[in-house]
Amino acid sequence: MNNSSEVVERLKLIHAVNTDKQLSEIFGVSKTGVFHWKNRDVIPYKEVCSTSLEFGVSIEWLLNGTGDKYAGSDTSKLLPVPQYAIQASAGGGSLVEAEPIEQHLTLSKEWLKREGINNKDLIGIYAKGDSMEPTIASGDSLLIDREDNLIGSDGGIYVINYEGELFVKRVQKLLDGRIAVTSDNKNHMSIEISKHDLERLKIIGRVVWFGRKMV
Repeated sequence: MNNSSEVVERLKLIHAVNTDKQLSEIFGVSKTGVFHWKNRDVIPYKEVCSTSLEFGVSIEWLLNGTGDKYAGSDTSKLLPVPQYAIQASAGGGSLVEAEPIEQHLTLSKEWLKREGINNKDLIGIYAKGDSMEPTIASGDSLLIDREDNLIGSDGGIYVINYEGELFVKRVQKLLDGRIAVTSDNKNHMSIEISKHDLERLKIIGRVVWFGRKMV
């Protein structure tokens, strides 16, 4: 069996983090917890098992670094979703596909179905800024359904491209055909886009889930 330092590095790889501190925050252990695993050569079996269940990764691979990473798991039940290194409300980034893919999120198709999330065209990006607080905070990971890009009268939270910049906002179609774009943070202005200016607006997709790191 490989030593605990190598096990920790494989856990970092699966959880897409770079530092011991980030990994300790994911598992809810003390800031020095991961350091002690490595320093005392303690294998974190509980964390290995939970990672295996969450991501469908082989326990043998996590412990030994051998065999198929996903051996023993039914990969047909898992969906890789590209997470782009791009931030909504940061400006620029008019074409999401032109941005680099930072990682792939491995999501359970069963979980997506249970949550009522369409799994045909999902992407992940990040939020930036405080315009959607307290609902969405800067740095939150956003799961976007790009097939859900038609705005209705009930509205929802969408990632939009307006005049070449990306934003995450509440978007709603009004009775006269205008589109209302609002922020949850009342310190930020809301706008209404007339029917004649809709060509300046492109709907990237609906935000169907978001997550954040616990602090």
